[in-house]
Amino acid sequence: MSWTLMPRRARLDIIRAILLVGLTSAVTVFLTAVDPADSPLGDPRTDSKVYRRTMEMVGGTANLVASDLTEWLGGLWHGRNLAYTLAVLTLVLAWGFHFITEEQPPVAKK
Repeated sequence: MSWTLMPRRARLDIIRAILLVGLTSAVTVFLTAVDPADSPLGDPRTDSKVYRRTMEMVGGTANLVASDLTEWLGGLWHGRNLAYTLAVLTLVLAWGFHFITEEQPPVAKK
């Protein structure tokens, strides 16, 4: 059975279930998560100008951008950032499911 052949009510029930499970999980993670305490000095290994300059010399600006992106993406899966990530992924999944299963008007044949 095709997703677009499902009754409208069944599709809405699936979307509601996706939203309920995902947003409930996000709220639970948000309320129970503890963000790690940041060191007032930061990470001396990666935050120093010498380290960043060496990375730039070895791999160029792309190396710095890739390192910053990797650090940012890694931070999305810890503490309260995980709750935000779950909420956004839930909304994207629900919207995507709605978009894929939306009934399309019949195509007129010539």
